[in-house]
Amino acid sequence: MIMLLAMVFVVGVVWPGFGYGAPVGYSITVTTAYANGDPFPNQIDDVFSEPDTGFIEIANTGATVFSGVVGTVAVSAFAGDLSFASGPLVLAPGAAVSIAMPDNSASVGGFNGAAYDYRPGVEIYLDGTLSDGVGSEAVDLQAADRDIHSGVWRTDSYGLTSDSFVLQGGDLWGFDSGNAFAMSQADGVYVFSQAAPEPGSLGLMAAALAMVAAARRWLRFPSA
Repeated sequence: MIMLLAMVFVVGVVWPGFGYGAPVGYSITVTTAYANGDPFPNQIDDVFSEPDTGFIEIANTGATVFSGVVGTVAVSAFAGDLSFASGPLVLAPGAAVSIAMPDNSASVGGFNGAAYDYRPGVEIYLDGTLSDGVGSEAVDLQAADRDIHSGVWRTDSYGLTSDSFVLQGGDLWGFDSGNAFAMSQADGVYVFSQAAPEPGSLGLMAAALAMVAAARRWLRFPSA
């Protein structure tokens, strides 16, 4: 009976974790800028853009390895779909890539919704796995331009105040705020992070695995 309860515990609590991969610690930092030319290294797209536009850096600031794809969902109000998706890539600890927004991202009416309305703006994503060399975890990380803050609040010529929406020139409704306003923005920063599992949780998993092994032996040899 004890072994049966042990197996129920393992199947109900521990096994789902194996189905989705064990949690690992990670830190991925997304930085947004509006500049004349890419201020970040390792640009991975080759789109046409005006000299002044929005740029994105995706940097692995943790100790795990990301494998997968990165990209943007950027359907503009006036210039069509300016989205980007990378091919498969690997970001080791300390590695970074950058993406340029096509056209001039401050003068296309905003992104991902009706023109001149409050929308999420450009959405940035990472889809793949993170690995610490022992375990791995599937991730689908997403952040929108409206959620990537610089901490420097400013009011534009339309009377709109924000410290985000860096990629569309700093205007939260998608109005063209003018080059001087857009170019003088502070960078936005967003961090995807997850702490490494506590040693106690790893011990619980090890104990559960030992219980599974014991239960399997008991089922095969009940009298042993």
